[in-house]
Amino acid sequence: MSTRLTVAILILLAPFTLWAQGIHFYSSLDNNNSPNLHLLQNDYLTSQELIHGCRHLLLDIDATGYFFDAEYATPMAKGYSVAGFRLSPTLSFGINERAQLRVGFDATSFAGLDSLYNLRPTFSLVYMPTKWLQLVAGTLFGGYRHQLSAPVYDPSRWIYHPQEEGLQIITTRPWKSDTWLDWHHYLTPYTPDQEQFTLGTRHSLSLFHMEDTIINDLSLMPDDYFLIRAFDIDFPIHFIADHRGGEVKTIDTNTVTTFNERIGLQFNYKRRNFQKNWTKISLDIPVYFYHLEDTKLDHGGKALYPTISYEFKHLDNNNRSGYSIQATAGFWHGNHYFSAHGLPAFWSINNYSSQHMPLSAANTAADIRNILTFTFSAEHEFKGLNLGLQVDTYYDIDLKKTDFLFGFYMRFRDRFILL
Repeated sequence: MSTRLTVAILILLAPFTLWAQGIHFYSSLDNNNSPNLHLLQNDYLTSQELIHGCRHLLLDIDATGYFFDAEYATPMAKGYSVAGFRLSPTLSFGINERAQLRVGFDATSFAGLDSLYNLRPTFSLVYMPTKWLQLVAGTLFGGYRHQLSAPVYDPSRWIYHPQEEGLQIITTRPWKSDTWLDWHHYLTPYTPDQEQFTLGTRHSLSLFHMEDTIINDLSLMPDDYFLIRAFDIDFPIHFIADHRGGEVKTIDTNTVTTFNERIGLQFNYKRRNFQKNWTKISLDIPVYFYHLEDTKLDHGGKALYPTISYEFKHLDNNNRSGYSIQATAGFWHGNHYFSAHGLPAFWSINNYSSQHMPLSAANTAADIRNILTFTFSAEHEFKGLNLGLQVDTYYDIDLKKTDFLFGFYMRFRDRFILL
């Protein structure tokens, strides 16, 4: 194992070291400032769900129909259009109040294909020794649930790479984190084959939190009529390592490991009125880094991506119905930046990244990218049925071209107690 990977693993263990030393951080605000569609996330299990499902056999139904269209004008990637349907039923058995066994399958169908695009079984064992720690082995809570931004996680991976397998460690408080190992390809021993995996971690440290609660009328129930104002300053850390290598080396199977990091500050102001209307304004100032383990292949790069977003959310009294609207604007300045799993619209064209691009990008001078971005999303949830719409635009100031992405989906989720 390389020195960089060894250091990376030590970094992943940092939150548990801090916990042992008694350092506590907590924030009641949602730290997800990613403009991705929130309702496509696969939620983690909670301690209440494990207790209620103890010694019961449950059936979870998850079905999503969608249409996504990417119209790329810049040469970094080819556009795509896909209309599809994804079905992911899961049988779960509560082993005890802290553990659950989950078995199911994930099937993806694309309109226009004569067969399924993807059909894979799902197996996972979830163990929650404490309320703040969750361990997952097998099929992970991946995709949007990692809460990564587009420069390090392309939203289209939810379509074309819907399943992640490996190990996952989740902490909820006082340190919010998600650490996972997604193993893409098993290395067959004694062959010029390659193992492929992604090692990732996301952490959020609350630097400052202030909350104000006002009861409008003492004769009324506080849960029904109150006003909350909250302000947070968070310090998020993201680390992604994409590894490809093997024991038997050939000219086509060299070991390649790419690294991406993200650090910065997030400022969140959140307000709720007595009608259960939430307003949230966020300012995100992150810095992204890119480098390869083998510096002979390519040197490192970096990027700055400040964004400001506004979100309005309304929840009905049952908390299962409501809608949200979000708009995010930003400016991307990338210098020799590349991410193995990131959105190609943010890539710089350099010696290594050009190997992952269409041939048309070879004659384009775009090692430094300056891009204006704007995202609008609207989502509606009605008793288990979710509807979502998202529009992304990326205007390259230097190339004077615009990348456009559009997405729509319908998702149904429900849980049934069989035994």
